[in-house]
Amino acid sequence: MKKCLSLIVVLILLPLMTACTAAKVIAEEAVLTVGGKEYTSSQLEALGSMSTKYTNKDGETTTYTGVQLIAILEDAGLSGDTLVFTAADGYQADVALDEVFACSDCVVSLDNGRLRLIMPEMSSKLQVRDLVEISAQ
Repeated sequence: MKKCLSLIVVLILLPLMTACTAAKVIAEEAVLTVGGKEYTSSQLEALGSMSTKYTNKDGETTTYTGVQLIAILEDAGLSGDTLVFTAADGYQADVALDEVFACSDCVVSLDNGRLRLIMPEMSSKLQVRDLVEISAQ
């Protein structure tokens, strides 16, 4: 009876332990690719964070906290004339690299579990939601 009970406990606990391990692995998968270099959430967080305010077309101002875009670009060693920001759904927006380096308050923020590009004072087309890749041309 004790062996049977032990077996039942193992059969119940084993999937739970496996699920916890799988969740940990998923949390460390790459969330952003910058010039071919992949970043996990914890690697992005290690670059530091800052807050910035963004006012939308309706005049509503929201404060976002994230990693300074310049810090990410410098860490990845990205160079070129134009940056292309790509969302998970394939949407792309581009901007001149020198404009980005002039934007000290541009950040990549975690917004509802997804990355969001916040570029105050720039076109709303550059506020890319569900950002997955930054490349240079």
